[in-house]
Amino acid sequence: MIRIVVNESKRALNIGFFVAMLGVVLCICFDSWNDLTMAFVNDDSPACSYYFFVNSAYGGMCRNYVLPILATFPFATSFCEEKHNRAVAFISSREGVKEYGIIKYSVNAVVGGLSVALGTMMTILLLCSRFPLVSGDYNAESVDEIFHCWIAVNNPVFYCFLEICFGFMRGMIWASIAMLVSVYITDRLVITMVPFLGKGIFVSVCQLLRIDNNHRIDMLLIGRTVIKNSKFTVLIASATALTIALALGVVFEMMIMRGHKNGTLYQGK
Repeated sequence: MIRIVVNESKRALNIGFFVAMLGVVLCICFDSWNDLTMAFVNDDSPACSYYFFVNSAYGGMCRNYVLPILATFPFATSFCEEKHNRAVAFISSREGVKEYGIIKYSVNAVVGGLSVALGTMMTILLLCSRFPLVSGDYNAESVDEIFHCWIAVNNPVFYCFLEICFGFMRGMIWASIAMLVSVYITDRLVITMVPFLGKGIFVSVCQLLRIDNNHRIDMLLIGRTVIKNSKFTVLIASATALTIALALGVVFEMMIMRGHKNGTLYQGK
């Protein structure tokens, strides 16, 4: 079992993983591209790294809709590729169907989350190399918890951890959803685009049901919602994200076992 975990992890750390990391940097930067380019050339600019993350979270098309696609790049399509090549039968017979499903899903979730988390960390390092994390316009005594502003001013290290942690959770969820869909869909492009379509459907459903933004998990994980305080928000977000990931994993495993029993798991396309 350890052997297949190592092998799958090596496969997941491919060119797609590094493309995803770079794509995350570009997504966050593109959401504030005009402000960012002007700030880079203007030595007297009052811009700060925190501003670009807030701007991206508040109305960023790339970070909200394009970035989830990037989480699928490293490994989300690997299951449908193995099914297409009829490699599932060989691997599952050697390692066990149940173990195969658990490892495949877990590696994809972790690597998908890492690609977004490390991309977020690279963005923070890039921006902080040119701008301060927060500017002098933010008074340590007057800032509130909107967009985690208080924690950014009073505990910058934890704020960076918070952004990276949220990035991991978003990547983990979207990569997991894409792999779950890949059980029945074999088109790699469709699987890759599932997070984009899923985010649009999710937002539309929330609007139809008139769900308050403060109660939406996507708002929580993008930094637009703060529950009580930043530390409590991380705990709530982590518990919610892990619950979603585990639930998706259980469904994925059930689908794998069902496919094993009826033989569809081993049918190439």
